Amino acid sequence: MSGNFFADRVKGQKWRELPGLYAEGVLLHRRIDFFVDTHLEVRSAKSCLPDDFGLFRGVLLDVFWDHFLARDFFTLTGQDPIVFVEQAHRVLANHANIFHPDAARMVEAMKSGQWLLGYADLDHLDRILNQMSDRFPHKNPMGQGVKALQAAYLPLSKHFILLWKDLQKEFGET
Repeated sequence: MSGNFFADRVKGQKWRELPGLYAEGVLLHRRIDFFVDTHLEVRSAKSCLPDDFGLFRGVLLDVFWDHFLARDFFTLTGQDPIVFVEQAHRVLANHANIFHPDAARMVEAMKSGQWLLGYADLDHLDRILNQMSDRFPHKNPMGQGVKALQAAYLPLSKHFILLWKDLQKEFGET
């Protein structure tokens, strides 16, 4: 779990320096990213978003997928989302220092800000997208992401469900 979660902090071939299961988690994350990024449902879902979003469509869809997963977590996984999030916080906190000196601080911010459960709430999602927009050095449409999600909510939700089914077939319980 920790290797998968912190994978974006592990650049290039640095995963080779990690102990076994951490490295496997990083590689799993990369395989899932590739699978999702090249999936037909994702390509189709991009057409649900206005042309103004350009290359940001993929970033927005990643956040939207998190929203749909958080919204339907119990239905999709059979797990209580609160119990899962508490377990995730413990695991990530216990292993954060393996990946990056700031990772433990990130886990604490994630916990106090209720990031994982918050993805289910559109107001929370709007704050996240506006914060992401502010981090880019140039003008971008990320802050308008929730409006785009609301405008295409049903078709994007359907794309997610089909993508989720294929993710389950491909990766199962990993």
